[in-house]
Amino acid sequence: MLTFVVLISGTPISTAFPFVSARSSTESVPAVEVRSCKILYAGFVGAMESSNHKGSGVVQLRDVLRGPEYPDVCSESFMPLSWETCRSWILRQFPEHSGPLTQAEIEGAPRIILVGHSTGGWAMLKVARDLRDRAIPIELTVQLDSVGITDYTVPSNVKRSAIFHASDFLMFLTTKNVRMEDPRRTKLIANILVKNASHLSITRDPRVKNLVLNTVLGAREDIARFREDRQSENRADGF
Repeated sequence: MLTFVVLISGTPISTAFPFVSARSSTESVPAVEVRSCKILYAGFVGAMESSNHKGSGVVQLRDVLRGPEYPDVCSESFMPLSWETCRSWILRQFPEHSGPLTQAEIEGAPRIILVGHSTGGWAMLKVARDLRDRAIPIELTVQLDSVGITDYTVPSNVKRSAIFHASDFLMFLTTKNVRMEDPRRTKLIANILVKNASHLSITRDPRVKNLVLNTVLGAREDIARFREDRQSENRADGF
């Protein structure tokens, strides 16, 4: 395995292929925030960053979504090797019973947004594939200078996908293009070369933030329509 460790603005960034981390992957599942989780945001930082690294746009987005303007959003950030912790955090928001979820359960469950930077892109898609196997849809995946041998295919449960990549000296390691497992179900909405961005600063590109926040707004509208439809059905049934 060929491993590169560089310093960007004094911060060590691992660009191992497919990943490397000196940190433990046994993080405990974060407690569910005291709010109604209608939308879930899960962001993965790069391999050698902590899940709380304030210089990462992934973490900064997490903190924005914890603000008072987003009482319906639960947000958390993870290290790449903690992808199972992320998966468990998400699944805690879904009904627990044997057998597949019903369509009504899926429609009434939280909408999911996943973002992954560097080897976090690999981890993010690993979570997405596990959720696909449970027939759980994902509103949006965003890959930021993604690194990993299994991060080239976006699974079919993802509705919209975006990828941002930089042109710095790590560009020969990062993923530039992705394919859709099922193009009929997944739309690639952005494949953007971020000029003058580094491997870390790309996470702070304002277009990433705008994309995520607009997806939150769209999910809110979708949830409201679902509730209105259910209320109309109940009234028609005499409830």
